[in-house]
Amino acid sequence: MWKWKRFLYTLLSLVIMLSLTACGGASLTAIDQYEWTLNTVQSDSDGGEVVACAADYLDSYPDAAEVDFSCAASAGELTLTDHASGQVYSGVYAESTATDDSLLYTVQFDNSTGNATSALTKYADGGTAPTLVLSVDGYTMYFTGQ
Repeated sequence: MWKWKRFLYTLLSLVIMLSLTACGGASLTAIDQYEWTLNTVQSDSDGGEVVACAADYLDSYPDAAEVDFSCAASAGELTLTDHASGQVYSGVYAESTATDDSLLYTVQFDNSTGNATSALTKYADGGTAPTLVLSVDGYTMYFTGQ
């Protein structure tokens, strides 16, 4: 009888550990979980200067151009949409690395290769927001997930 109890205890412990391990990965913010809205665009060659931003950020960056972009990802395909002009840019993405709290991707648009990172940003006031950072062709774009 004691062997059965020990076996069931070991089995139950194993099931609980595997469940907790599976739950840990579920908290990662994947690129295909959200529709992403652009906040700012920084130029890598101008010392990180914000060169474009969404209308909500123009007070903070008065010299930046106003843009209205979104990004969507699904099944390895990445789409950037310029809502002002209707222009759509298509590319591909593949997960390259997972860390404890973020997912890293390689991205490619035509002949331009870059990187993307999706994570949950934690603010000093305790708030959080899903964030996507996309770096391609000398520009870094910051998106918030909706």
